[in-house]
Amino acid sequence: MNPILQQAPSNDETLSSAAEFFRTFGIAELFNRSAGKGKGIPAVRILQFLFALVFLRKTFFEMMRENSLPWGKDTFYRFLSESRINWRRFLLVLAKRLLDTFFLPLTMESRDRVLVLDDSAYSRNRSKKVELLSKCYDHCDHRHFRGFRMLSLGWSDGRSFLPLAFSLLGSAKEENRLFGARETDGRTRGAHRRKEAVMKTPEAALVLLDAVLSNRMKADFLLFDSWFATNQFLHSVHRKGVHSIAMVKDFNSMQFLVGREDGTKKRMKLSGLYGKVNSVFGKKDILGSVLVEVDNGKDSPEPPLPVKVVFVRNRKSGARREWLAILCTDTSVPDEEVVRIYGKRWSIEVFFKACKSVLRLSKEFQTRSYDSMVAHTSIVFLRYMMLSFELRRSEDDRAYGEIFCRCCEELEDISFVASLALLLEMLRSAVRAGIDMTEAILERMFTEFVRKTPGFLRNKIGVLAAFSMS
Repeated sequence: MNPILQQAPSNDETLSSAAEFFRTFGIAELFNRSAGKGKGIPAVRILQFLFALVFLRKTFFEMMRENSLPWGKDTFYRFLSESRINWRRFLLVLAKRLLDTFFLPLTMESRDRVLVLDDSAYSRNRSKKVELLSKCYDHCDHRHFRGFRMLSLGWSDGRSFLPLAFSLLGSAKEENRLFGARETDGRTRGAHRRKEAVMKTPEAALVLLDAVLSNRMKADFLLFDSWFATNQFLHSVHRKGVHSIAMVKDFNSMQFLVGREDGTKKRMKLSGLYGKVNSVFGKKDILGSVLVEVDNGKDSPEPPLPVKVVFVRNRKSGARREWLAILCTDTSVPDEEVVRIYGKRWSIEVFFKACKSVLRLSKEFQTRSYDSMVAHTSIVFLRYMMLSFELRRSEDDRAYGEIFCRCCEELEDISFVASLALLLEMLRSAVRAGIDMTEAILERMFTEFVRKTPGFLRNKIGVLAAFSMS
C-alpha cells in the first residue's frame, strides 16, 4: 500500500500540506541517511504514516481495532524500537535545512536569534516496566511523578520556534530509577541514548548544545530558566562562544563577586545585589542593573566571568519578592534589551503545551522500549516543525518567495522608468516647438543624449521601448 501522504485527498488541506512539507524539504532523503538500509517495507513510508496519523483524527489503536492499518501492528512497533536510527541527526539536519532555506531568509540580520533551553515533564505514571522509568520532580506542580524529563533545545527569532534536539532524562541517581535498561549493542545509537539518559541535567544540556553548534546553527544568546543558572553552567556555555541570558534566583549556591573600594572582591547573594540598586531607582518596571562577576568555584583557576544582573519589578500578585532578576553574560546589552530578548524564552513553553495537548506527546503509544519513546518524541518534533513552517508561511508575505520579491522590485523600476519616459517626451516636444528640425536630426540628438547619461540611467532607459511614444 502506498504511504498515506502520497495519496492524500485533494480536499484535505492538512494532509496535502504534510505531503508538500515532505516534498519541499526532501525529508525522505534526509531520513534514509539517518536510518540506513533495511529489508522489507521502507522505513520512510512507515514514518510518513505515523507522521500523518495525528491529522486523521484517529488514534493508532482505533485504526487497529477497525483493521484499517496499512501494515500489521508489529511493523510499527519494530520501526519505533529500532535502536540504529539516528533520530537526533535526522532532526538537526532537517532543522538546518529549514533554517537555511526558509526561516533565515525571512529574518533580518539585525534581529536577535536565540537558542532556548528548558525541560518539561514526560509523564508515565501508570507504567511499571518501562526502560529507565524514574521518579522525577516537577518544579511547576511541585510534586513527584513517574516518567522522564524531556530536556529540549530550540531556535527562535521571536516570531517562530523550531525544535532542534531533545533528551529524555531519567534520574542520574540509581536509587530513583524504577526500572533498568535492557542490554543493547554498545555500537548503536540506542546505547548512546541510554548513557545520555542517566546524565545529570547540565551535562546533558551541554551535549545538546554541542550537537546544535556542530551543525553550524549559530545564535546570539542561549536562554534558560533559573534551574540551569549555576556558576559552572554559565562558564561552560561561555567557553563554547555563546552568551547566556537567564533568570536567576536567590540561591545560596549562586553567589556573585562584587568589587570593593580597596580592590578586593566580596562574595554576595542576589538579595545583597538588589540592595545596591533599590535605593537609587524609583518605581519603574526595570528597577536597575549592576555589573558583577561570576567565578567557576572558589578554587577554580579560570578567571571570573563578567555579567550584568537586571532587576525587574515582579507584577505577580502575592509574590514573595517584589523583584525578579535576569542575568546576561554580554554586559554591553542595554537593560531593556536584556528583558526583551529573555521574553523570547516563552516560545518553548508554547511548544511544550502544543506537543502535549495537540500532538499527542507520550499519549499515542504506550511502549516500554526507550528507543520507542525517543522515536515517537522525534515524530512529534517533526510535526511541530511542519506547523511552525505553515504558520510562518501564512503570516509572512515574504514567504511567497523570490518571484514575489522580484515582482515588487520590477514594479518599482517601471514606476521610475515611466517618470523618466515622461520627462524625455516633454524634452522632445519642447525641441519640436522651438526649433524646426527633421525627425532624423531629432532622433540623433536623442540618441546622443542617452549615450552621455550615467550608466545606471542608461539601464533604466533601455526599457523605454515598453512604452508607446509618439
